[in-house]
Amino acid sequence: MLVAAFAMSFVSCDKKTTESETHSQTFTLGEASFAIDNAITIENVQYHGSDVYSAIVLSQGKMIGNNGGEGKGVVIVFHGDITAGTHNLTFNPVYPTANFPMYFVAELEVDDIVNFSIDNLLEQEDVYVGTSGSFTLEMDGAIYTLTTDGIEVKKIKDLEDIQTSSIDYEGGVDRYVLATVEEGNINGTDIVTAGTTKYKVFMIDVNIVAFIAENGDMIGFTSTASFAGGIPTGTFSYDTYPIIYVEQMNINAPKSATSGNITIAREGDIYTIDMTDMQFNGVEGIFTSHYVGTMPYFDFPF
Repeated sequence: MLVAAFAMSFVSCDKKTTESETHSQTFTLGEASFAIDNAITIENVQYHGSDVYSAIVLSQGKMIGNNGGEGKGVVIVFHGDITAGTHNLTFNPVYPTANFPMYFVAELEVDDIVNFSIDNLLEQEDVYVGTSGSFTLEMDGAIYTLTTDGIEVKKIKDLEDIQTSSIDYEGGVDRYVLATVEEGNINGTDIVTAGTTKYKVFMIDVNIVAFIAENGDMIGFTSTASFAGGIPTGTFSYDTYPIIYVEQMNINAPKSATSGNITIAREGDIYTIDMTDMQFNGVEGIFTSHYVGTMPYFDFPF
């Protein structure tokens, strides 16, 4: 299940994780303790048709951005919205997604963030899943406080491998709200998410409307004007809104368009956006893109 692929901003932003005087800003697995360097939410995850899920990801190291790598992390998955309170953990190995929230301790890479998948977590060789104990989540706007009590985790591939785990975190989270995609493709490959965001180029804020296909390719168009009030409707050319192409999420090598047209219509929260006759420097072929769905704003520290 590919549901999130949005690593397009070319200058990393400061993360929202903060220092705390009362919390250690760590999570544990057995005797090992790991610093929480990234705290994000992934919301409106479309899964198994009409089901919607949300996740909190707390990870070690720089997982995201141009220099993103890999590291240990805790992933807490909710069925529906993320909700405050004390949550008890259970796990049924016969029906692994029967009970929520789910609590994972896993080895995470950039791909696990931008292509978030419950199935991929369950299939990891070294992933642990919470089988008992509880965690408490307090939410004050974008400030989350997470603590745990007696969490036991078992390795999914070897349920006899039992460890303890804990979280002690207080700080900001970066929200990643996924689009609701009704239909869409880039040159025939399905679009998995879309939205608007911004990044800095030579200290200038640039706004982007971006579409991500399941193979990791991205097409988007940019503007120095804000899209805060919504994306303008009408028909535009590539020299009005410059178009870029990023192949396989290689965010360090965007290609600029030498031709292309954009047609935008809107009905309520649903946009219909068609991009046609696009050609890019150094890329063979003519590109087309079709999208119908929501266009949420995306605030993420790439």
